[in-house]
Amino acid sequence: MKNLLTSLVKLDEVDALLVSHEGKPVFAHLPEFFSKEIQEVLYHSFDELYATVTEKGQDEPQELVALFEAGSLVVKNLKGYQVLLVLKTPTPGPLVSVALNALSLKLEKLAEKGPDKKQDVSELIPLVLFNELIKLLAKHYGPAAKLIVKKSLLQAEATEKGLPLANVSLFLKALQEQIDERHLAQQAINKAKDIVRGWRMR
Repeated sequence: MKNLLTSLVKLDEVDALLVSHEGKPVFAHLPEFFSKEIQEVLYHSFDELYATVTEKGQDEPQELVALFEAGSLVVKNLKGYQVLLVLKTPTPGPLVSVALNALSLKLEKLAEKGPDKKQDVSELIPLVLFNELIKLLAKHYGPAAKLIVKKSLLQAEATEKGLPLANVSLFLKALQEQIDERHLAQQAINKAKDIVRGWRMR
């Protein structure tokens, strides 16, 4: 499934992609210029759109396409999986439609056979990579740097196997909240982003 997701986000008209399963993030691709406020709107858009449809007494659709600023927002509901796609265009183009249909089929198969443990592992960022972040913070916090990073990882639901890729934004938020100095907090966030970017390009 990772190849399908990567192919979809590489298309020119795609701005962002979020996939969740029963309310929990599975995959997230958001451009760096997306503010925290916009990210929160995107995460909650799925529930809001479907709540609106339900209130009108209509049957729940499998797919919704709504205008979103200058582009559009595509929302799909697939047997417990939700897909939220932000496009630069008013409607999905042919390539996006094909890629989205392929992803939909894959998600439906996953829903039928249950969680794919191997896929979960492939979406986990190894904790050892964050040692570079600890070294950066150690210059200012000493031994406490390890505790800051560890606490941030735990708040982002990381386990000993790694940090879920979909929870990176939660990790960055937790990290920022624990560093008082704004300049240092930004340095730490940039370093963390570099670590994640390097891991994704491996």
